[in-house]
Amino acid sequence: MKAAGRRRPHVPVTEERKVQVQPDISPESKPLHLHDKRTILIVESEGSIFDVLKFWHERAYLPAFTACFGIGADPALCGEIWKNVALASPLRGEDPLSILHAALKVLNTLIPSAHRAAVLHMLEKTKTESGASRSLLELGDKNPAEMAVIDWLSMSESLIEEAGRVPHFSTAEEFLRSLPYISGKANVLACSSLAETGAASMWESAGMGRLYTRLAGKERGDRQEFLRALLAGGQDRTAFVVVGSTASMFNAAQYAGLRFYPIVPGEEEESWRHFAEDWFPLYLRGEAWKIPTHGERFYDLVCGEFNVRTMAAAVTESISGQRP
Repeated sequence: MKAAGRRRPHVPVTEERKVQVQPDISPESKPLHLHDKRTILIVESEGSIFDVLKFWHERAYLPAFTACFGIGADPALCGEIWKNVALASPLRGEDPLSILHAALKVLNTLIPSAHRAAVLHMLEKTKTESGASRSLLELGDKNPAEMAVIDWLSMSESLIEEAGRVPHFSTAEEFLRSLPYISGKANVLACSSLAETGAASMWESAGMGRLYTRLAGKERGDRQEFLRALLAGGQDRTAFVVVGSTASMFNAAQYAGLRFYPIVPGEEEESWRHFAEDWFPLYLRGEAWKIPTHGERFYDLVCGEFNVRTMAAAVTESISGQRP
């Protein structure tokens, strides 16, 4: 009888497991959520957030202009000249002395005056001589033309103080308050032509002091210098959006090569509503090119050239149309 052979132990056959290679899901490779897009929003404080330009010009600079330089002229004519030059021309947002110079040119074209001519000559000298505008406000002997400008500045400042708190655009505030929930990595840089203490006080008095990351006043230089300094650190230009309502802000953004969104004068609330509800969400998706900014009237305003005779003719026609 044969001895039974040794049986080989039974080894169960197992199915080969397919090893799936998981994709790299490190934070750097994750798809960027809209909330995580880094955005640097530069907003022009005067004219875009606060209605400073209209409020101060109508309540202070215009009445002082009529009182100091409107001798022999209809107050309605003086008012129409100042509103058009200060608020509806490429000079919108410029410093008060530049606007005074242009308004006097228009007024003196329509109603010549030796006194206004002397003031114009002095202002032109002030613009061409370095430090002349600073010396205008220094103590010392002043000629009648210089005294007239100083009186205008003093009266304007007094009226500004009496005018009280400057109103702001409610849709702008709503957007800034909602921004952390829309774009968590957005920073707001407020750009002001006022001294930083005065600009900060304006934001604080409106209860909006915490709605910006940083505020830059006139101490930081003009708009172009401010934007150039921001970009000097190597920041990505595509992260910037400049929001403004004046030619100087638009030109600074163009010079720096930054995206610009216009706040149309007279249509500020509508401009912010369109920005918040339509344009900015598309910008976060990289699709801002799909929607217009509706800024045609703004570009017509700021890209034009200020002409004294053209402005004088437009003012005359406007005044004639207002009379019965």
